[in-house]
Amino acid sequence: MAGFYRSILILLSGFLALSSGCSSISPGNLSDVQPVTEIFYPRVGNVYLFRGFIGVFSTGMNELNERLQVEGVRSHIYQADQWSSVADEIAKQYKSRSDAEPIILAGHSYGADNVLRIAQKLKEQGVKIDLIITLDPVTPPQVPPNVNKVINLYQSNGPMDKLPWLRGIPLEAERPGSVVVINQDIRKDRTDLLEPGLNHFNIEKQTKIRNEVIQQIKQVCLPRPIWAMRKSLPTLDGQSIENSQAPTTYPSQAKLN
Repeated sequence: MAGFYRSILILLSGFLALSSGCSSISPGNLSDVQPVTEIFYPRVGNVYLFRGFIGVFSTGMNELNERLQVEGVRSHIYQADQWSSVADEIAKQYKSRSDAEPIILAGHSYGADNVLRIAQKLKEQGVKIDLIITLDPVTPPQVPPNVNKVINLYQSNGPMDKLPWLRGIPLEAERPGSVVVINQDIRKDRTDLLEPGLNHFNIEKQTKIRNEVIQQIKQVCLPRPIWAMRKSLPTLDGQSIENSQAPTTYPSQAKLN
């Protein structure tokens, strides 16, 4: 019962934040969707980040966006309800582009649900997504086979997980075996990421979790020279090594593979 009242208090605090801060959250710019990054970015690939409900519940995604830029990764942030427009723009910009760099989608809460909806929509257009990272998805669709890998960091909350809000739940593949789906319950599987006071409204604000997300993104957004080398050099069997694993590994990778 104490957990139930705690969740109610969290919900009320969220609505207070909504009433005071929604005017400061603006939608992302669709013109930032592009298949090739500018040369001044040290790493290749584009990251599209999505906030949760109305945006005021996911301000940590803004900080994640800034951190990625510092790490040399091109990223942009969008509201949850922009998912369909962003999907259309990605399809328009990326389809039939042989020089397209990796696509990474990441979202929190209902924004996590919506990055999977983007993947579903892009499946119909034949556009591949290299990596999706979800933080506490609430009512997610299944992961389609045009996604290479999904990392789902969520937190179990006992009986509250039966309600379609204030929760994080595991993901399922549309076709088992067609995509790598890694579900990690922070309270059970990744206690190394657990910090005091963790809840649905602040999971994307936690330093350890944000660092984990960045490290996983950097595994896909390779340094530009390495990307160029892998695009141009063949493997021993004559096939491109464009999609082979990056030579640089991080401590957190061992926990996810």
